[in-house]
Amino acid sequence: MLSFTYLLLSVGLVFVGALLWRLKALQGSYNTAALSLWLGAYACMVNTPLFSLFIEPEMATLGDNLSVFVGFPMLALVLLDLTIGWHWKRATWGRIFLALAAMFEVMRRAEVGHNYAKFLFIVCALAILFALFKVVKTSAVKSQTVKKSSIILTTCFGLMLASLWSFNTSFVLLWNGLTILFIGGYLYFAAIYT
Repeated sequence: MLSFTYLLLSVGLVFVGALLWRLKALQGSYNTAALSLWLGAYACMVNTPLFSLFIEPEMATLGDNLSVFVGFPMLALVLLDLTIGWHWKRATWGRIFLALAAMFEVMRRAEVGHNYAKFLFIVCALAILFALFKVVKTSAVKSQTVKKSSIILTTCFGLMLASLWSFNTSFVLLWNGLTILFIGGYLYFAAIYT
């Protein structure tokens, strides 16, 4: 059952990532979101028990680390970028990617990886909460429907909290994959309906 769930989740992540990649406006931000979703799909695919005989354990660990410590924070930053209007360029996203990867390695070598992960998840949860506040505030000023956006982002926030609570379990990848799938879906539908 877990193999089927991971496969289904990875297909969903690849599909939503492809939809985001095809968006023309603010290409750098949506391309970064697509990359984050594809990192999550890679992590789900290599951790599928069905493929465990064919994939080295180091590749599964690499997928976990890339998805949780690099892809997820980048997706939270994309959400902030689009709600605040920073309009970061591709070079900035590349530097952020490298900084997150380097920070993970430094924290891992300092043997505080779990504390860093919890800190990172809390910061991402706060970023999603702030984005929720900005979306609701902007929608209320423009007299748009606040209900749909706030329900979706509240679901993302709830999934983020579930990811934080499950961090020391085998379900962290599942919750993380569901969270980034919902955030990616929100980014896509928010882009095409605005």
